[in-house]
Amino acid sequence: MEKFSIFDAFEEEVVVIDRNYRILYANYKYAKDLGYNSKEEVIGKECFRISHYRDEPCDGECHPCPLKEIEKTGKAVNVIHTHYTHDKSEFPVEICAYPLQDGSVLQIIRGIKSDKEKYYLFSLSQRLSSISYLALGVAHQINTPLNIIYTYVQMLEREYGEKEEVERIKEAVCACKDYIGKLLLMVRNSKERSLVDVKKAVEDCVELLKIYAEDKGVVIEKSIDQCGFVLGSESDVRHIITNLLINAIQVSDKGSRVYVRAGINGTYAFVEVQDEGPGIDHEELSKIFLPFYQGKNRKNKDGCGLGLSIVDSIVRDMGGNVHVDSEPGKGSKFVVKLPLL
Repeated sequence: MEKFSIFDAFEEEVVVIDRNYRILYANYKYAKDLGYNSKEEVIGKECFRISHYRDEPCDGECHPCPLKEIEKTGKAVNVIHTHYTHDKSEFPVEICAYPLQDGSVLQIIRGIKSDKEKYYLFSLSQRLSSISYLALGVAHQINTPLNIIYTYVQMLEREYGEKEEVERIKEAVCACKDYIGKLLLMVRNSKERSLVDVKKAVEDCVELLKIYAEDKGVVIEKSIDQCGFVLGSESDVRHIITNLLINAIQVSDKGSRVYVRAGINGTYAFVEVQDEGPGIDHEELSKIFLPFYQGKNRKNKDGCGLGLSIVDSIVRDMGGNVHVDSEPGKGSKFVVKLPLL
């Protein structure tokens, strides 16, 4: 298309895609990087077949379709994908997509393998996605025998009545099923927004982490009022709470306490997580939400410094904010506020 010829000499890949995923324009760089001899070989083809070797449009957390994302918001988006060359070699790219007046989408694409931060985040998201799929599979596999056990327990109840031994088995099975249900809510990574019951999310996360806290010799004290509902992803809200709780437990000494409070403040639902740990130096407070930043007082040496950065990103995406109050030697208090419906 003549009006896009200005992009012919661009160093980045440039492609224009219509609403039906057909490539209307591609510069030579795009065709060359994907292993084609000319841009004419890709024009008119469906983008997902050319760059991903798929039979249908991209979807999911690892490969969110820019066209679908723009369709939701009407705004420009940035996504990271793996593209595949003509010989099936793969390379990670960042796609900056912009909506055009005729409904098509202009994409400017650049490789990110040399950008260590973006490439690491992309690799991490791929690994987390794989772990989530594994957890989903394992949870469903465990659910099946649990349901069978529960059925036989009910049969024993009908035959022998409410014996203490039978009740104990029933309680244990119900506890396992409850934990699996909560874990499934954590790993289901849907970006479809729905009404999220904040109080239930907080209570479930506290329950899930009780054993972890006890193992560390830490007591969780909670004060959870009605919190209302927020619009967001159930798994995202639980990720926020879980991350803050795990951080608080990890910095706490044996015998100390972690305090969890939740409720409503004006037009916001709030969640507070407070610890009795070493606290954060004042000069570090402005850095703790930066990707890969690891505080000097941290006890857990295995992390990569992304937890609070991800929390901050999720909270801001939901229209909320996260704040920390801390002093060295006096612990830290993280406060998340999410807008109520």
